[in-house]
Amino acid sequence: MFARAVVSVLAVTFTLWAQPKLEIVGGDTYDWGKVGPKDDPLKAKITLKNVGTEVLKIERVQPGCGCTTAPLDKTELKPGESAIMDVSLRIGGATGPVTKSVAIYSNDPSAPTKMLWLKAEVVRPLAFTPAQYFVFVDMRVGQEAKATLTVKNMSQQEVRFYDIETTPGLALNLKNNTVLKPGQQIELVARVIPQQKGYYSAMVRMKTSHPEYPTLEIPVYGNVLEASSPVFIPR
Repeated sequence: MFARAVVSVLAVTFTLWAQPKLEIVGGDTYDWGKVGPKDDPLKAKITLKNVGTEVLKIERVQPGCGCTTAPLDKTELKPGESAIMDVSLRIGGATGPVTKSVAIYSNDPSAPTKMLWLKAEVVRPLAFTPAQYFVFVDMRVGQEAKATLTVKNMSQQEVRFYDIETTPGLALNLKNNTVLKPGQQIELVARVIPQQKGYYSAMVRMKTSHPEYPTLEIPVYGNVLEASSPVFIPR
């Protein structure tokens, strides 16, 4: 009876000890540090290792947003084996600190969901506020619509804007060969008189003297409604 009890205890102990265990090699946070527009998309190879004693099965990898992808080269790892996760993060128009996540689901009983945190600080020579695109609101057929954004020179050199092009019908207040000194900013104003109802899209393109912005594109969006009906006031 005693021998049977000892065997039972040992079996339970072995079962508890013999488990798959997921380790993110290098830690649960990957930090690219300071990056710029030319680095987009950010790339990294993350190693996942089974440091347990049973087969580790990675059920799925789920990025926290559509700007991140993280495919694996294999999903079943024997004890001691590793898999490579190819992480790609698109920074888009982000400026400043960026934090994203990737959830890793596995049969690791101690951590069935493990989080990988992705960090970077996006430094841009040109900072756009509120974003690097124009959005028209309350657009109506036959009536002038206006959208604004601010661009600031965050670099240590003068930036010149030239060869400015816009979609026909769209006007921009920026003059050719405008120069922004370091720390200087300017408000860009786009104007258009839409001619028909529906979704409106256009583009502003220009060249700059900054090596990281040889070509600059600013998308333009809006939704055009019917013209307002005149209000008749009875006499």
